[in-house]
Amino acid sequence: VTEHKHAQLQLAQQKELAEVTLSSIGDGVITTDEQGIVQSLNRVAEQLTGWSNVEVVAGLPIELIFSVINEATGSLMENVALKCLRLGRSIAIPSVGQLIAKDGRVFGAVIVFRDVSHERALQHQLSWNAAHDPLTGLINRREFESRVLHALGSAKHEGTSHALLYLDLDQFKIVNDSCGHTAGDALLKGLAKVLHANMRDADIVGRLGGDEFGVLLLNCPLEHGRYRAEEIRQSIKDFRFFWDSNSFEIGVSIGLVVIDEESKSLSELLSAADQACYAAKEQGRNRVHFYEESDIVLSKRHGQTLWVGRLQEALEKRLFVLHTQPIVKLNNAVDGATSNPVSGSPVSHAEVLIRMRDGNGGLILPGAFIPAAERFDVMQAIDRWVIESVCQWLQREQQEIKKNAERHGSSDVIGSSLSINLSGVSLNDRNLGAFIREKFDQFETDPTRICFEITETAVISDLDRASVFMGNLRKLGCRFSLDDFGSGLSSFAYLKFLPVDYLKIDGIFIHDVASNAVNRAMANAINDIGHVMGMRTVAEFVETDEILKTVREIGIDYAQGYAVGGVGRLIN
Repeated sequence: VTEHKHAQLQLAQQKELAEVTLSSIGDGVITTDEQGIVQSLNRVAEQLTGWSNVEVVAGLPIELIFSVINEATGSLMENVALKCLRLGRSIAIPSVGQLIAKDGRVFGAVIVFRDVSHERALQHQLSWNAAHDPLTGLINRREFESRVLHALGSAKHEGTSHALLYLDLDQFKIVNDSCGHTAGDALLKGLAKVLHANMRDADIVGRLGGDEFGVLLLNCPLEHGRYRAEEIRQSIKDFRFFWDSNSFEIGVSIGLVVIDEESKSLSELLSAADQACYAAKEQGRNRVHFYEESDIVLSKRHGQTLWVGRLQEALEKRLFVLHTQPIVKLNNAVDGATSNPVSGSPVSHAEVLIRMRDGNGGLILPGAFIPAAERFDVMQAIDRWVIESVCQWLQREQQEIKKNAERHGSSDVIGSSLSINLSGVSLNDRNLGAFIREKFDQFETDPTRICFEITETAVISDLDRASVFMGNLRKLGCRFSLDDFGSGLSSFAYLKFLPVDYLKIDGIFIHDVASNAVNRAMANAINDIGHVMGMRTVAEFVETDEILKTVREIGIDYAQGYAVGGVGRLIN
């Protein structure tokens, strides 16, 4: 009897231990007998299924307690416990299985199950994030391109016709720069709603990056595509964005491409749409441009596209060369220049000009490749290469002059002064100032020997940033020249805010200054204003002796052009 009681006590302890264990684990556990009749549920199983042990002790079948459907089809799946009993081995529920009311696992069969709602929701969220832009909620570029590829397939195999639109906002940069990125984000979200409101159920709109959007109009012939594109353009133009009591009107340039059985590939479709959008911008912005291969504007754009690879190769293989053209002092201009102690001649000043080798022994002028470099974000790299190359050359020149000076018993070392052109793109590069200072230190460059030339147009596009950039480098000793002055409409109004040393009078006033009274008057006015503001003036395109005589009479300080000096090689 003692042994029997001891065995009963051990059995009770084991049962209690098992119950405590089952109640403490995080999974739901259901036990059944060999026929699939439920025997017990642990605490988690009760919570997940909604059934209690009190209810199931009446001998309820497992298929009543535990029922799973296929998430994708909604159909009832075979009961996992009964299948386990039938096969006599462990099995797993497929990932598409979803508990409709209760979940479980068996003894006889033991079913172990858990609440995967969070994991399932996370999986759905990750899947959504992979295909959508988190800011606007629109599909992202990868998903949009996938939809375009599918539309291209239907056009080729089913003979359908679709319209692809490439949208680029015209005034987004103004909002972003003047009000900050928070305002820019709010604008993009607002425009996403405007675009979505203009879509049919079958249409697809996505954010391709930055301020660029794509629209795919399915089963839409060309003429209707033109009409829809114009509707979208007008809806964006009518949209008003308000921020901190400011109101902004936003325009959009739209490139339109037809997707039909003649269309070639996804990459060519997207390239054509981008080219058409660029053509819309080139023709005045806030308009729709339809892509046609015979289009002259698009042919020019395509030609620029072909330059990208050549420019990258030129940077990698050092195919760029630098020339100089002298800027000669006229009259009695005073700029602090002294004489070279070695030669006794005035310190030379010249503008650095870039050329590119064409592979056949010839040189390509910048007018052929600079527009492409600016359009396709290569200009910053080119400008940096020029800056570094000039600093290296000045270092070598200083070393040579120092050797000559020592031979002549002089300690003074004076060398060339060079003007380096900076593009508007580089002027907006927040890290350019630090790069310039780094190169000055690396090559022991005297900042007073460097003059940076920037165009009036580039300065006006962001006056505050340009003013800060120029001010910081002038503190080091650099000088600044405002190139093409007079080409803008508000030149004199902006001029007083800029720390400029030289005004280069635009060549449109100089090339016939000797024969055109109006242009002479303009050149004279610019010269007078520059002198009143403490600046020196430079006449560009002085190509003849007659022009040179006239600019001397006007009192312009410097001349540049073939009448005073041709182009010479600086760096091979």
